[in-house]
Parts: sequence; structure tokens; C-alpha cells
Amino acid sequence: MMIMNLISISWIGLSLSLLSIGAAFHPPSGIASKYIFSSRRTSHHRSTCQQLTEQQIEEESVACATTIANGVIPTRTNLPPPPCPKSDPNDDSFREVRDSWPLGLQHFLRESGILRSLEDVLILVGVPALIQQYPGVLSDFFHLSTSSAFMNDNDSSRTKSKLTNIQYGNHKMQFLDLIEPEQPNGVVAFVHGGAWGSGKPYMYRLVALPFLARNKAVAIIGYRTFPDAEVNGQVEDIGKALNALANERPDLLDENDKIDALIGHSSGAHISLLHVLEMAKKSIATTRGETWDDDDDVHIREFYGISGIYCIPSHFEHERGRGVDQLGALRPTCRDLEDSSPMYRLECMVGAEGEEECVLNDEETTSPITLDDFVPDMTFIHGVTDSVVAYTQMHGIVDSLQSTLQTCEKCNEVLLEDTGHADTIFEIMFGGKTQDALLERICRLRK
Repeated sequence: MMIMNLISISWIGLSLSLLSIGAAFHPPSGIASKYIFSSRRTSHHRSTCQQLTEQQIEEESVACATTIANGVIPTRTNLPPPPCPKSDPNDDSFREVRDSWPLGLQHFLRESGILRSLEDVLILVGVPALIQQYPGVLSDFFHLSTSSAFMNDNDSSRTKSKLTNIQYGNHKMQFLDLIEPEQPNGVVAFVHGGAWGSGKPYMYRLVALPFLARNKAVAIIGYRTFPDAEVNGQVEDIGKALNALANERPDLLDENDKIDALIGHSSGAHISLLHVLEMAKKSIATTRGETWDDDDDVHIREFYGISGIYCIPSHFEHERGRGVDQLGALRPTCRDLEDSSPMYRLECMVGAEGEEECVLNDEETTSPITLDDFVPDMTFIHGVTDSVVAYTQMHGIVDSLQSTLQTCEKCNEVLLEDTGHADTIFEIMFGGKTQDALLERICRLRK
């Protein structure tokens, strides 16, 4: 019985890491085939390891826009209903464990950090399948993991890059990996997912490839995952990491001392958007003459939320349907489900009916303040077939923002057909619709 329990725990750890969080390695053959990365490519796809000229960047940006305009991305009017969380057979093991294992055991695995350790270790099981499908991926990973100097490869087309580790706190998880080309032209920050309870920056280094090819440095932010921090601590880590990046490398900021873009995936999109709203709240207070201890925070030009969670109560019900509500880190990380939701915090900022806090226009405001001046341009990207996080999460936050902003163009949504939760992260690394949608926008962010 003990052996069977250990096998079950290992399977759950592997399943959570591969299915629930969209981790950065390819699932092994035979495990939940619907999460296997789709090999579909757009006609303009090229190796993301190659250095691109300015003309090639311009041409690819136009090609991306053309591909999107030709119908790769569906609209709300022709959407199928989101996948039902209770009907996915790949989640049967989660539901069986939730219903049969003692609740105390499930919580112990979650809150002791054992499950996190299993997820982080067992994700490596998927590496052989990743190498089989993408033979050059191991070389790319080692190329990106060089910290001593810029790479000098025999292949002259390969992007030269170096890796620098920047510590921004005393905890071992409070660091970021800065990967930069030889002549960087701006910087993009990436916040990984992991259901608030797993993931490490090295797992996501391949995300840097398409940006390095376009002369963008990439900061992959590590942060304290549960049980080392709850949601507010994770949001705080994002702010500290961005400030450390700006202080260490001010040369990477734009002419207004801003980071080009902040990109978050899954739970990383959730805590990143909470950071954006917190920054807006501070900026509005500063405009009114209030002072903050950390009013020198760095700002960003654009925000991208990919496959993110923005209404925690509804997502918790979604996790309940999948059977991961007791094993997953959502409930203990976001103890106050409503207050942990970006949608709710946005309502508080604008003074929605029934909310006591009104940050934008309080009783002492002499002239109206609009949110437009205090938030970056925002783009939300989600796969239509995502069964881990329903695409209605994106609809909810976009509707809330567009009803608040004076300029609706500051907030956009991109729907990707035939794209699941893990697909979006793989497509950033290896090419596909998600990468197209990002590059079409970020290619414009050049000084």
C-alpha cells in the first residue's frame, strides 16, 4: 500500500507540473496527449536562435500582422463554449485522489512543500520527449545558460548571449535570470506560471530565444512560490525584481526609464497584473501629493497576460471541477479569494457600487483622474481550447478594463484557436500563434 501511495504521489506531482501549470518542458509520450505541443507553424516561421537584421524584424512584424488578419485568431462571436472542467478524462486521477485520499494528507503534501519539490523534479521527465521533437533544444538551453561571457559559436547565425543572475532579496528564490544579446535594445521581463506553487526561472530560459533574435534582453523573474509566500508576497517580489533590474541595468530602460514589457503566463499573469494595478494605485496617490516609501518603482510600457487567471473565485470553482482544489496551491496562496482577484481590485480602484475604496476619484478630488494615465497598454492572450484556465477569465478582465478606461485601445484581447494552456508557453519558445501575437506588438517597442 505504501508503495502504491508513493507511486500515486509521484504521478500527481508529474501530472500537476505537466498539465496544470503549462510547464516549460514537453510532456512525455502517452501522458495527456492533448497537452502535447502542436507542431502547426505559420509560413513565416524561422529558427528563433538566429540573429535577425532590422529589415528582417520589420518584415516579420508585417508577416505576423498579416497572418493574424487572415483569420488565425477567432472572435467572440464564433467561439465554442469553454471546456467543461468536470468532463476531461485527463483529470480523473485528480478527482479520484481528491475524493479518496485523506484531506489532511493532501494538505500536508501541499503545505509542506513536498508536492512543489515533486513537481519541480518530475518535470525533467519530459525532457527526452522535448529533445526528440526539437533536436536543437538542448544546445539552445546550454547556449542560454552561459554566464561567463558572450557565446562565440561556430554557427555565426546564432544569437550571441550571456546570462547574469541578479539577486533582489535574501530568500533563495528571490532572483532573476537576465539573458541579453551582445547589443541589447531594451528589455522584456517574463514571470512564469506554476499554479502559485512551483516553477523556477531556468525552466523557462527558452522563452528568451525569439526576443534575443530581435535584440531584446529578457529578465526571467523568480519569486517565492507557495508555501514560502502567499499572493501578496509574490506580488511584492515582482516589484522588487523589476526595481533591481532597473537599478542594476539602467542602460536597458527606454528613454522614459521604463521596461519595454512585462509578460506573465498563467498564475504569473495573475500576480503580474496585480503588480500593475498596485503600481497604478501608488502613482495615483503620488499625483495627489501622497508619499510612499518606495515611490521610485520602475514602470513598464506594455503588459501581456497569457493564459492568465483574473477572477480567483470562479477559477477556484474551475479547479474544484478538475479535482485539484485541495492539492493545488490556489486556496492557501489566495486566502481571500475575492481580494486576490485583479477584477475585484480594479472595482475597488474605480469605486464600484458597494465598494468603500475609491482610488481614482475620492471626495477630495478636485479634477477627475482617469486610469488611462497610470496603466500601461495591455494585451491579454488566451487559447480557446484551454481546459486548465477558461478563456472566460480573459473576457472578464478585458470587459472590466475597457469599461473603466477612457481609451479602449489601451486594452486588447487575442484569442488563439486550437491552443491549450501549455501550448501558449511552448509556442513562445518554438514558434506558433502565441509568439506571432507577441512579436507583432513587441517588435514596435524599439528605441
